[in-house]
Amino acid sequence: MKTRYIYFSLLYFFAISTVFAQQQTSKTASATAQRLKALTEQQKQLLAERREIIKTLRTEFKASLSEQQRALLKNDSMDKKERRETFFMSLDDEQKEMYKLMRDGVHKSRGAYRKSLSKTQKRSILKKRKHKHKHKQ
Repeated sequence: MKTRYIYFSLLYFFAISTVFAQQQTSKTASATAQRLKALTEQQKQLLAERREIIKTLRTEFKASLSEQQRALLKNDSMDKKERRETFFMSLDDEQKEMYKLMRDGVHKSRGAYRKSLSKTQKRSILKKRKHKHKHKQ
């Protein structure tokens, strides 16, 4: 009898937590959809261009990596910081320049997008970030 009670209690707990998780996911998805609807066509175009630029630059950079450099990135014997430092030391001048272009391209596209936002849109994004960080802790 006691085993049945424990079993049903656990089953009930998992069912409730699953429903709650689905509700949270749908809230997040709808909030993202609402933010996208609030964007102008120009802003949507800037986002699409930004995604495409980043995708292209990353693809080109990854294609330039040697097998040894890829192995460095996957090496779990080093901590993240050490792996990153070793990887950057392994890059040749051309790859470093490519990485710099990729980073600068991301920053420029991000800047153009941010400049296009209205004060209301900026406040909405800031509010969302604060809410997100508040719940992470």
